[in-house]
Amino acid sequence: MQPRAVVEGTQDPQTIFDTVLEHCGVKADKNATFLVGERHRYIPNSEGGARHKLGAIENHRVKRVFFLGVDGSTVLLGIQIHPNDTEGYADLRRTVNHVDATDMQLLATCAGLASWHDNGAFCARCGARTQYSAGGWERQCLGCARIEYPRTDPSVIVAIHDDEDRLLVAHNAMWRPHYASLVAGFMEMGEAPEQAVQRETLEEVGLEVDRIEYVASQAWPFPRSLMLGYQARVVDGTSVEPVVDGVELDWARFYSRAEYEQAMRAGEVEAPGPISIARAMVRRWYGGPLPDEQ
Repeated sequence: MQPRAVVEGTQDPQTIFDTVLEHCGVKADKNATFLVGERHRYIPNSEGGARHKLGAIENHRVKRVFFLGVDGSTVLLGIQIHPNDTEGYADLRRTVNHVDATDMQLLATCAGLASWHDNGAFCARCGARTQYSAGGWERQCLGCARIEYPRTDPSVIVAIHDDEDRLLVAHNAMWRPHYASLVAGFMEMGEAPEQAVQRETLEEVGLEVDRIEYVASQAWPFPRSLMLGYQARVVDGTSVEPVVDGVELDWARFYSRAEYEQAMRAGEVEAPGPISIARAMVRRWYGGPLPDEQ
């Protein structure tokens, strides 16, 4: 199966349908494509959705094609396109309308695969060049034949509460003004997620936490994270005054629900992005839609 050849019209789409039937036991008779560019952008269709028909993009703009699976009788292909101007693109991380949860996840998968291929041109073992393989889900070394697979980096994100059930949000110095989110960070080698929660909280805001509970997870392939969401409380008898380093984070504070609503309505705080687990966790604490959703 050569997904790119099908997209470019040099191979009959029936070849993909036959392969899917043989290996997946699914009878498919349609194709749908997702178009992604660099910097986590995608091209919506004419109705604002994510799916396009074959032939929606000129062949010279096709960089790679990924096999994303089958939805009913439809074969799903992700198309990474060569960098171009910004006309017609949308930012995947800020998309809120017209794209359902399944297609949002497929777009994110496609964006993650594109980033992985862009940064995996050489073998980590011998340094030789690698090439695209297995519908985009492998890269094979041309020197030692090593096969490399897409990697996911586990990260933790934590909703930190004090004994008044206020929520801590923080501002990273690299973010736009007023945008604030939850404390988060990558897990280190040999570390359990709960240990990462304690370490990141202490490192980033100087707080000790316990009563750590798992909440939810989210694939976040920007470029390749798996976000593990937790909630935790400040240890009784310890300081509830966050202390930031002034380099990575430049401020952090606790908000009651009323204070958070007032700050959002006044434009003093901007909530996490619409598709992020961070927003879902903030909404969970807040008890419903945030002020910018009402």
